[in-house]
Amino acid sequence: MARHFKKREARRLTFCVQTASLATFLFLLFSVAGSLAELWLPADIFLRLDPLAALLMPTADRQWVPTLAPGLALLLLTVAAGRFFCGWICPFGATLTLIRRLTKSFAPCLKKDALSKAGWRHIKYFALLAMLGAAALGVNDFYWGSPIPLITRFYALLLHPLLLLLGNFGLTVGQPLFAAFDWTGLSYLQVNLRRFDSLYFLLAFFGTLFLLEHIRPRFWCRYLCPAGGLLALFAIRPFWRRRVAACTHCGRCMRECPSGAIDPDTMETRHGECFVCRACVTACPERGVAFGRGSFAALSGGATVDEEGGRDAVGVGASSSPLPSRRAFLGATGMGMLLAGVQRSGAHSLLGADSREGILSAACIRPPGAVPESRFSALCLRCGECMKVCPANALQPAWLAAGPEGLFSPVLTPRLGPCEPGCNACGRVCPSQAIAALPLPEKQWAKVGTAVVLRERCLVWAEGRRCMVCQEVCPYGAVKILQQKGIAAPAPVVDAARCYGCGYCERHCPVRVSAVVVEPLNALRLNRGSYMEAGMSAGLSLKPQNREGAGAAPDKTRALPEGELPPGFNE
Repeated sequence: MARHFKKREARRLTFCVQTASLATFLFLLFSVAGSLAELWLPADIFLRLDPLAALLMPTADRQWVPTLAPGLALLLLTVAAGRFFCGWICPFGATLTLIRRLTKSFAPCLKKDALSKAGWRHIKYFALLAMLGAAALGVNDFYWGSPIPLITRFYALLLHPLLLLLGNFGLTVGQPLFAAFDWTGLSYLQVNLRRFDSLYFLLAFFGTLFLLEHIRPRFWCRYLCPAGGLLALFAIRPFWRRRVAACTHCGRCMRECPSGAIDPDTMETRHGECFVCRACVTACPERGVAFGRGSFAALSGGATVDEEGGRDAVGVGASSSPLPSRRAFLGATGMGMLLAGVQRSGAHSLLGADSREGILSAACIRPPGAVPESRFSALCLRCGECMKVCPANALQPAWLAAGPEGLFSPVLTPRLGPCEPGCNACGRVCPSQAIAALPLPEKQWAKVGTAVVLRERCLVWAEGRRCMVCQEVCPYGAVKILQQKGIAAPAPVVDAARCYGCGYCERHCPVRVSAVVVEPLNALRLNRGSYMEAGMSAGLSLKPQNREGAGAAPDKTRALPEGELPPGFNE
């Protein structure tokens, strides 16, 4: 009875472990938005575990990335224990399982026999090989299917802003209630909303996956996930695997299996597809399924009618995952290389070239400490961690500012928020070292660009009106107000040697379409070495000012006497 009870609880145990893993993932993800205090576990540990990034990123960058070593360790563990990561730990899979459970009552899973064909399972291998072919030519395309960065972006850039918006709405509509019960704290509570670009892709992508979840459980994991395809190749015949005895071919294990690892015709186990979730252990009415390395009799304590048990599956033995043909393998790899070649040959491509030789968009302002553009595109996971922790909401996912190879990578958008001189959070959370983790003295020399005054828009240059907002808010003292010939009022001029490119001037410019913009002019992008030394060698003088008002928005809370203009304006 005790043995039977344990088997009945197997599926519940799997779900509890998945939920705990997802909760840990979310805790680490949202903890990095606070003080960034040292935690008992690295905040990016799940990103480091991504096996696809661990294999393909060093291939694309031609350099080993030490922080991704856990991903390679996971591949070695998969050889021994199968795809346990997919069944127990992966937050992407846990999210899909949770969504399916929450929506099962009004949207039950449909059974499509056509999806049982091996061809559908080949998709994940084709995607993996195409990404491998692209990585061989130095192109990072694996962010399209790397599961941990994708689910990180879903929670950090899509779900979190929506929850903040919902909380702000609740505070707004609850004001009468707060006033009635004299809840002063809630009455004055404010929610700092977060806004991000390119969310329609995430919404469409995950919306489609959630719908597909009702065609087949774990549709993404079964058929589409390239990381799952990689793990399947390493788990074709693991040491710790499913053993079957006393089978009556009732098919209950096959119907309960969330990964479709049991062949419906032969009832054999496709070990490369098995998530090691043990749902089949619970489902078997004969108690004829166990997981382990030894024989079935040893694993089940001798309670079997098949003393020769210990076979991997019913019939002639275990079948491996149905792999594509050699021709299909070569074709998928060649297609990936072809797409990579198209990207590299584009007029705006920076791949394989020094960033000074390429055509860089004026909107492509990278975070401080970003490596040169050709390496940045290969290293960036597009996970959104840096965007999540940016206190000013200044880092946004790019569209085509850095070409197609730069899709969804972080760019600084000063009009939304400036780069704070006293913040180095983006580099501290980057799991791939695409953004260096710089101490503050070094970070303050990591020039990201230079501000440019657009004279045709500037109130002073174009209209002769007095304004000095950009000079007042500049934390580096790079904006000077100087008298110019032919201009009625002193006009703003940017000292490029003192300009960091932080974007305070652009953020607070009173002109609706900002009259001062930051562009990636003379940005410091180093592979290694000291930013301070490089900046001094280039003749820069990047020292944040301590004077009152620098680096802060003009005070909008002070009541203005009648006839007085806001700070920064003069008649």
